[in-house]
Amino acid sequence: MILPRIFFFLQFPTLLYLFTVSFASTEESTALLKWKATFHNQNNSLLASWTLSTDACRDWYEIICFNGRINRLNITNVGVTGTLYDFSFSSLPFLEYVDLIMNQLFGTIPPELGKLTNLVHINLSVNQISGTIPPQTGSLTKLETLDIFHNHLNGSILVEVGKMKSLEVLTLGNNNLSGPIPTTLSDLTRLKILQLYSNQLSGPISSELGNLKNNQLSGSIPITLGDLTELNSLYLYSNQLSGPILSELGNLKNLTDLELSHNQLSGSIPITLGDLTELKILYLYSNQLFGPIPSNLTELNILYLHLNNLSGPIPSELGNLKNLTDLEVSDNQLSDSIPITLGDLTMLKSLYLYSNQLSGPIPSELGNMKNLTDFELSHNQLSGSIPITLGDLTELKILYLHSN
Repeated sequence: MILPRIFFFLQFPTLLYLFTVSFASTEESTALLKWKATFHNQNNSLLASWTLSTDACRDWYEIICFNGRINRLNITNVGVTGTLYDFSFSSLPFLEYVDLIMNQLFGTIPPELGKLTNLVHINLSVNQISGTIPPQTGSLTKLETLDIFHNHLNGSILVEVGKMKSLEVLTLGNNNLSGPIPTTLSDLTRLKILQLYSNQLSGPISSELGNLKNNQLSGSIPITLGDLTELNSLYLYSNQLSGPILSELGNLKNLTDLELSHNQLSGSIPITLGDLTELKILYLYSNQLFGPIPSNLTELNILYLHLNNLSGPIPSELGNLKNLTDLEVSDNQLSDSIPITLGDLTMLKSLYLYSNQLSGPIPSELGNMKNLTDFELSHNQLSGSIPITLGDLTELKILYLHSN
């Protein structure tokens, strides 16, 4: 009699667990099927597997479960036309990952989104979602990624966004957001990517920003921006920023992309940018910068400094940028001769030195740049003969040497 009794007590918790998991999965499946029933396009072949007769965890398209509970929903670019109104957020409490990018969702974001307290990632980008960001999103304290770019959002960026302390990626670009950028963004200490481009944001720039472009930001770059040491990319181009490029930007050791072009920045290019050893792209063109080109830049792939007032010689040290593919320093006041070390840039595809005050001969070493397709030296004071080694540039498509 003892053995059957032991067997009973061992099995009962297991059966109870299986019953609980099955019941929870059915509730979650039913919730998603009710949402699917509101889609305007019911003949979506990719979601044909979503039926009550199949196992959501095993058979449903782009559904992933953990311990029998729906954990990930990833229906990207499947042509879903509908809203989020009938998405029962409260019935899916174990959702951590939701990706609905590149569909045809419309309507507003329901405030019930704030009930997904386990949510780590949500992407609603490239849809037709309108209205404001609900303040309830501030309840998503575990959220690491919030992507809602390329929609029709309006209103302001809510101060509640600053409550999402785990946030690393916030992309709200290409919407109709307006007003100032809330200072509460400074509370997002883990933030690595912030994109607010192509909105109607206004007011002075503050230290909480990562990527801002195509807005109407004015004033100078704040010194506290140098405290965002986890930042990977900083886009502030196409604004009305003035004043100098602060040397404190040299503290952003993880920066790979720095774009400050199309502003009214003045002063010299700080040599501390040479401390950014991870930097691959540097866009400073179309400003009012003057002084020399720093000689300590490293590891760059693209360097655009054109349309400024830079002067002095082209540093011979640029020849050390072995991975450089694009170099444009045209429309400045650069003088002296073209350094022969540029011939070491064998990865270079485009070289624009036109509209400067360069003098002397064209170095024959430039014939070593076998990948060069665009080579423009016009409107300088170059003299001498055209070196025969330019005939070795077999990829060359454009060669401008006029007005010398």
